[in-house]
Amino acid sequence: MRILLFLMTILLSKGLFAIDPVTVPSSIRDVKVYRSGATVTRTARTTLPAGPVELQFPALSPFIDDNSLQARVSKGFTILSVTSTREFLAELPMPDAYNKLQVQIDKLEKEQKSNQASMEVLNEEESLLVTNKKVSGDHSGLDVLALQKMAEYFRTRLKAIKTEKIGISEQLVESKKEIDKLKKQQAEMRQRLRPDNARTIVVRLTSKAGGTADMEITYLTTNANWQSTFDIRVDEINKPLDIDYKGEVYNRTGEDWQGVDLTLSTGDPSRNNTLPELYPWWVNFQQPAVAYQAMEMDAANIRGARNKAAEYYVDGVQVMADGIALGESSENLTTTEFALNEKFDIPADGKPYTVLLEKKTTDADYKYIVAPKRNALAFLTATVQDFEELNMTSGKANIYYGQTYIGETYINTRQAGDSLQVSLGADIGIAIQRDKVKDKSAKNFFGNKVEETFTWVIKVKNNKTSRVNIRLQDQIPVSQDKEIEVKSEIGNGGKLHEESGIITWNLDLAPGQNQELRFTYKVKYPKGREVGL
Repeated sequence: MRILLFLMTILLSKGLFAIDPVTVPSSIRDVKVYRSGATVTRTARTTLPAGPVELQFPALSPFIDDNSLQARVSKGFTILSVTSTREFLAELPMPDAYNKLQVQIDKLEKEQKSNQASMEVLNEEESLLVTNKKVSGDHSGLDVLALQKMAEYFRTRLKAIKTEKIGISEQLVESKKEIDKLKKQQAEMRQRLRPDNARTIVVRLTSKAGGTADMEITYLTTNANWQSTFDIRVDEINKPLDIDYKGEVYNRTGEDWQGVDLTLSTGDPSRNNTLPELYPWWVNFQQPAVAYQAMEMDAANIRGARNKAAEYYVDGVQVMADGIALGESSENLTTTEFALNEKFDIPADGKPYTVLLEKKTTDADYKYIVAPKRNALAFLTATVQDFEELNMTSGKANIYYGQTYIGETYINTRQAGDSLQVSLGADIGIAIQRDKVKDKSAKNFFGNKVEETFTWVIKVKNNKTSRVNIRLQDQIPVSQDKEIEVKSEIGNGGKLHEESGIITWNLDLAPGQNQELRFTYKVKYPKGREVGL
């Protein structure tokens, strides 16, 4: 009896979907891109009969995470299961960039065939002329004038044929080189995108009456990410700072995103969300072999973490997306999302496509920072207060001062705290000179002690047409041995930080104003010992 019931169950389960599956075309409606990975939502509409049916959505990304599969359907239908299968005999459609290369290759190959046909015709004509020349030469009845005309014709026509053959040969060589380049580019693109082994999502559902079904399929796919970038512009140091917050989006999923609603999220689905838990830490004697094994495991974990982090950074030529639109940011419990206001086309070519997330104009405190011991240039900095309110994450930044590109820097928002300091580059309008005063520097001996004295003078001049604030820093040595004594004399209002030995002067200079700063330090230590000064 049990065996009979078991066989009936198998037959019923196999017969439930014995009908042919229905292939359903679908389109991508929206994409949410994370720091690593992207959630893709597809939509489809189809008419289905009553009863059970199997729907197949073919030629999808080979990088789908099966655990993320979700499906929704309109009322009147019940979803029984959602799975995916790998199509080893099917390939994903290649992106438009790949297909455009193929069009160029086809055109060049067609031209090659035409040129090769022309070459064959010219070869036949040349052979015919040579043959007729030999035949004509056998007839001695031709007079001298006729022979001259014939020779001139042969010479003219053969020269034209050989010249034309040279031109065609050059065209064939050049077109072959171009075809080889295009095919290499195709091969590189195919290798990078790996469009083989596409996935098919299978949705099994049933209904009593059938009818039109509206489907929505959502899945997480790897091989996509985005990075933060900034454009920071300063017109004048007495005006607010303009910040363009952008995102560079990379799509290597094997699926082109055409006309999609795009959202960028600072979240990372691959991150471990398990709550940390501490266990008893037992202390015991350890064998060297066990310690070595543990060390090897730690190194392997570290290497794995580094390799995983490296996957999120992709080299490529920056390509500006056609649709640049501001987005609306919203802060969730642990992430920030930017929903863009326009639809975007982002091919699966692995190149960065830049989208504008936010434009901010914010007040900034401008100040020049100088450390002439290291660099005799004054660096203009802008400090933005309450930076956390701007909803920005770490990334590279392009700096513009007026209409001039200053260079590139990196903004680390994790270390910004309540304020963010951005370097706007060096300004040659501030002249700095640091010199040691020789007549105030000496080396003296007192009993069993040596005392060295150093005096430095720093000259600062504001050659700009506006008033500037300057924070100038220098330093004196700090003793780490009680036998080494350090004393200092700081002039011109400089403040000494005892633990670090750093001296700071805050200067406010009018246009054309100059100021001289001076400081002295003495180092006393036992005779016969060397001190690195």
